[in-house]
Amino acid sequence: MIARDREGHTIDAVLDSANTEEISRVISPLIDKDILLCSDGNRIYQVFAKAKNLTHKIINASAGEHIKEGAYHIGNVNAYDSRLKNRMRHFNGVSTKYLESYLGWMRMLDRESDLTPQKVLAMSAGRIDGVYT
Repeated sequence: MIARDREGHTIDAVLDSANTEEISRVISPLIDKDILLCSDGNRIYQVFAKAKNLTHKIINASAGEHIKEGAYHIGNVNAYDSRLKNRMRHFNGVSTKYLESYLGWMRMLDRESDLTPQKVLAMSAGRIDGVYT
């Protein structure tokens, strides 16, 4: 599951099962009570939004709808998902055992616009700009 806000803050999770309880367990601690949730038409999100008393805008992309009321969309999450899938293709599949690690790398790559191979190696070694982290 992936959720993003307009500023690009991203959360992702490997859910034990695709149900409202799991989504609530992951997302509830991270959202304000007054958020507006935009999602695809999956019933799980509708039930979650209703249980949390959230304003919910459903975007039905399969019916050609990409924006609602001139402002609400899920393009940010769809673009992120597309970039994630593109990066995963290079690995010819990912073991579920390591999926959370791959998601973490994706968040970092998406967040850091100035990554160089040297910076990635320094980050992996726990060292950035000569300072150990």
